[in-house]
Amino acid sequence: MLKEADYLEALRRYKNKKLNGHERQRYHALLLVHKGFNYAQTSEILFVDQETVSRWIGLYLDQGLDGMKNHPRWGGEHAQRRLQNAELRELGRLLEQEAMPGTEVGSGWTIKAICSVIEERFGVSYSKRGIRKLMGELNWSYQRGRKLYINRSESEQVRFEFETYTMLSELSEQGTLVTPLAGDQSKVYLEGTLGRRWNPIGQQPLIADGSRSKESENIYGAVHLGTGEAVTPFVIDWEDSDATICWFEQVLFDCPRGQIVLWLDRAPHHTSEEVEEWLLEHQRLIVIHFPAYTPEENPKEATWKSLKEEASHHCWHETKADLSKAIDKFYQTARRHTVNFLEKFGYFWRGGRIYPLPEVLHDF
Repeated sequence: MLKEADYLEALRRYKNKKLNGHERQRYHALLLVHKGFNYAQTSEILFVDQETVSRWIGLYLDQGLDGMKNHPRWGGEHAQRRLQNAELRELGRLLEQEAMPGTEVGSGWTIKAICSVIEERFGVSYSKRGIRKLMGELNWSYQRGRKLYINRSESEQVRFEFETYTMLSELSEQGTLVTPLAGDQSKVYLEGTLGRRWNPIGQQPLIADGSRSKESENIYGAVHLGTGEAVTPFVIDWEDSDATICWFEQVLFDCPRGQIVLWLDRAPHHTSEEVEEWLLEHQRLIVIHFPAYTPEENPKEATWKSLKEEASHHCWHETKADLSKAIDKFYQTARRHTVNFLEKFGYFWRGGRIYPLPEVLHDF
């Protein structure tokens, strides 16, 4: 059945272990039939049905050895029909303009849902691996979702930007000695949290569950908007107005010279009457509040990841005292982060003072 040249090439491809296993199986079928095995015998040897063997032989007779190759757009690995270019474009349009059942347009699709759409609209069955290849052709990627904060206020955003521009402009003009900070709070739980780790294939990391998730350490902290250094980490058992005031006092102690400007979210224990009264009596510390539901505005938010990576992810602490030691150990090492908050508003910090960036025009 096979020409001499085709026989040698099919034998070479079959022996090439780098080729896809399904493609090598098709060459194996050709070689067996060439050696005199019938379709029934070949199907028993390869654990496939006779129709599949017959289809493979037909592909060879019509297209030669190239008919045995895996096409990059095949839905699966057995040469089933693939979507044509026009169908592929139509699929991209459907996925962009329609929504998966139970979700909103633009909120993403699962592989299972995409398979159902393709089978329903185009009558083609794809494997999961085939769907991944197909989505790559459409320039789609598998992405983690991000929250959409529907309660954001445009007026709050304008207020925040106006107060920030005004404060930075005044500090720049006055040449005041200033420490710009962005602050936030976070919890580190006694029960170890889960994160990504390198492990041998098939051996998923196992983390002890002590059912202690309610026990945690509350951490106040700030990042210097000029240097990126961690400033005044403060661990306490609770978060309330008294705890906030204690942290403010620690910030004043750690930054003894000049004005302190602290950008902070609008948590209730940051805006209570007790806190407001304390700030009126300690005007060396000025607080500007971020708009509600805008965590991406706060540079401090991103710095908690490294702390939890070392002190919480996949860690087992016997007691809260052990957890506190782990947090202290983390902060004993100098931490520096990349912060461009001031530059976003057209200013930078150097030597204790705020300066405007060159050739920057301000609207406020």
